[in-house]
Amino acid sequence: MKNLLVDERDQKFVLHEMLGIDKLCKTPLYGHLAKEDIDAALEAALKLALRESYPIMVEADREGCRLENGNVQVPRCFHQLKKQYDQGGWPSSYVPRENGGLGFPMSLWAATFEDFVHNFGFLWPSASPMSITPAISQLGSEDQKKRYLPALISGKWGSAAALTEDRAGADELAHVTTTAALQPDGSYRIKGTKPTITSGDSDLFENIVLLVLARIEGDPGNAAGLSLFVVPKYLVNRDGSLGRRNDYSVVSLEHKLGLHASPTVGINFGENGDCHAELLGPRGQALGVFIAALKASPFYGIISTGIASAAYLHSLEHARTRVSGPHISEIENPDARSVAIIAHPFVRRRLLWMKSHVEGMRALVYYCCLCHDKANAFSDPAEKEKWSGLKDVLFSIERHYTAERGLKVAETAVKMTGRYGFYNDYPVHQFMRDILPIGWWEGDASGNILFYLTQLLLQRDGQDFANLLTEIGRSIKEYGEVEGVRDLTGDLERRVDLLREMGGHVAGCFKEGKTIVPICNGMPLVYLFGDICVGWLLFWQAGIAAKRLAAMFKENGVDVRDAAGRNDLLSKNNDAAFYDGKVHSARFFIKNILPEVDGVATAIRNEDLSLMAVHENGF
Repeated sequence: MKNLLVDERDQKFVLHEMLGIDKLCKTPLYGHLAKEDIDAALEAALKLALRESYPIMVEADREGCRLENGNVQVPRCFHQLKKQYDQGGWPSSYVPRENGGLGFPMSLWAATFEDFVHNFGFLWPSASPMSITPAISQLGSEDQKKRYLPALISGKWGSAAALTEDRAGADELAHVTTTAALQPDGSYRIKGTKPTITSGDSDLFENIVLLVLARIEGDPGNAAGLSLFVVPKYLVNRDGSLGRRNDYSVVSLEHKLGLHASPTVGINFGENGDCHAELLGPRGQALGVFIAALKASPFYGIISTGIASAAYLHSLEHARTRVSGPHISEIENPDARSVAIIAHPFVRRRLLWMKSHVEGMRALVYYCCLCHDKANAFSDPAEKEKWSGLKDVLFSIERHYTAERGLKVAETAVKMTGRYGFYNDYPVHQFMRDILPIGWWEGDASGNILFYLTQLLLQRDGQDFANLLTEIGRSIKEYGEVEGVRDLTGDLERRVDLLREMGGHVAGCFKEGKTIVPICNGMPLVYLFGDICVGWLLFWQAGIAAKRLAAMFKENGVDVRDAAGRNDLLSKNNDAAFYDGKVHSARFFIKNILPEVDGVATAIRNEDLSLMAVHENGF
């Protein structure tokens, strides 16, 4: 089957040629891997995705989920895919080997995971950023690890997070009303309602283990009084076998705009007063767990990038095969033949806009993951601290940026396919529907800006932000004089100076008591920081590509000034065409997209607070 999901050549370029993931294989933590293992994993994941996952994506979306006798039935076609997915070890690929997983570094896991995200409804139950597996691994007792982890890691059991409530969304967790009563034997009984649990029940698994947020009776009525609990659908015996069904009921199944194959359910806990729960981690420490999970999770970034990638490649295929209108050079010729629409300037602009954003998003996500891997793998304390800080800085931007830009890519893909994108026979509209909720799952940037910007600018007195600027400067120094990208250097340097200036401006607002200014400019700041970081990463890629391309021209005896010879090589040599595309992706982004940050910066510096000044009746 033709690959319209991810550009596997770009994945390998980012991992090997740009980021040098092979160096991780020389560390004790990842010494069990070699370059051949990395490439084999990439190829195996893509092969399974194309053979088993992609062909059923639309079928699963149309069939949707059903709630029958208190149990969710997912699309029937998911069961064969689940069997193959589990056999490949993909549910546990990122789990450390000592816990029964494959022990992939996060950067490799991200790349293999990206191959499957087009079928988001299938993927979510075993891969949620707040799934129970990493929580038990980090916080669970030895008994909990022994009873729960083997079946969760193998994919035999599923998990979901039951956190928010109707009046206690992601930004108001302190209002959670679900309670936990301590029992004489040290266990708890949960009582309450969680109305919208994504993948909260599924017949893909023998058991579902929920991570439930609740307040122990008598604990403070604010966020500091919240705790996390393990609540299985079927009680788990000491030996790991299943007991009776727990006292909770799946009472509703939401009907949604997208993600039809992913069940969003409402659950009533403890209708009979006997819903067993186990405290996970320290009492009253749930908020700290959430913050740690947010800081360390690239999940939404990978989902956004993978769906955007599939949307782009589908629209690219349409542009190559859809014939309409003459070439612009023959627009005056009444006898001119129609050409594929990829030849038209307006179409090419949209395609290059999507291509540059998808490649920039992928580089940003993989780079964030590599920072995480280096922080884990390196033994030198200073290096560990540096890469951990960079991870914290970039993850705080990456999640929001990719969610918003990924949605825009999917929307552009629908527009690219014209009326066809509006028809059910073409899957691009499914990509747009499925990617839509990621932005609000991540939380509105304005609402969370205090956390993100303090993480970005103020942690360790701004040292992490300074390290980011140093890393950007290193790339500019290495590739700034490379022929083919030299004229982009000044454009990027000016925006890096702007990034430094805006960082100082926002930090100054915090120190001067003008916190409301960055809060009111939450999303503009995310776009500004994100665009400049993507511009840097694309410039870095273009520098590598321009060097490789120059060497290929020389090897083939092609003078770069000879347009005909150049085009002939690019037509025949896929690698040369790939590198040429890399250079032009960076050029388009830096020359056409990056200048937009100048206007954003001007608006932020204005410190206009009209959105707070306008009376509610004035809307």
